[in-house]
Amino acid sequence: MLFFKNPIIKENKNQEEQRPLKLIAKQSVFWLAISSAAIGYAIMGFIMTATPISMHKMDGHSLITTKTIIQSHIIAMYLPSLVTSWIIKKIGSSNILLLGLLAYTICIVVAFLNQDASSYWIALVLLGIGWNFLFIGGTTLLPRSYNPSERFKVQATNEFLVFGTQTIAVFSAGSIIFLVGWKLMLLITIPFIIIQVGIILRWKYKHKKATTNAAFF
Repeated sequence: MLFFKNPIIKENKNQEEQRPLKLIAKQSVFWLAISSAAIGYAIMGFIMTATPISMHKMDGHSLITTKTIIQSHIIAMYLPSLVTSWIIKKIGSSNILLLGLLAYTICIVVAFLNQDASSYWIALVLLGIGWNFLFIGGTTLLPRSYNPSERFKVQATNEFLVFGTQTIAVFSAGSIIFLVGWKLMLLITIPFIIIQVGIILRWKYKHKKATTNAAFF
């Protein structure tokens, strides 16, 4: 943090007109950024909140084991940040989002197939890594949708939607796991992963097409 320098954003308030939020929201990159962070946060919070209940109450693992796995998950959420920006520069923001969804998919498969301590650990570490890639990838894309003078209202909208979605997922996790069980709860997240993959691939196609047309003309 001692080496961090906050970038100076220059804006000309007299010349730069702020667009209405409705117009900004028509851009596909706006929804790609928000949906990636929102779905990433919601699935992570959904599974993470239910894990201690599933491990300790339902599967009989000790509190020490449960605590260690949750601690490992939290480390996996933030430790990749040391290299995530470098990975984004190498493969691009959309590809890091797909990697995050791949980590989520493997997490669900591992957690679904077995409920021993090692499987929970692998699943929760993958869950943390997937969240990191989706959240950072999404927040990296968001500035592409707005001008400097519009950043406050766009960021506020993003925060409201992302953390509002996460809150709903976290508060519903306990009830859902008791109602349907651990395995069915995991399966509930799959449609959201598929939808997000579709959003990313559609944006990649449109972005590539626009870039090709611009180069041609």
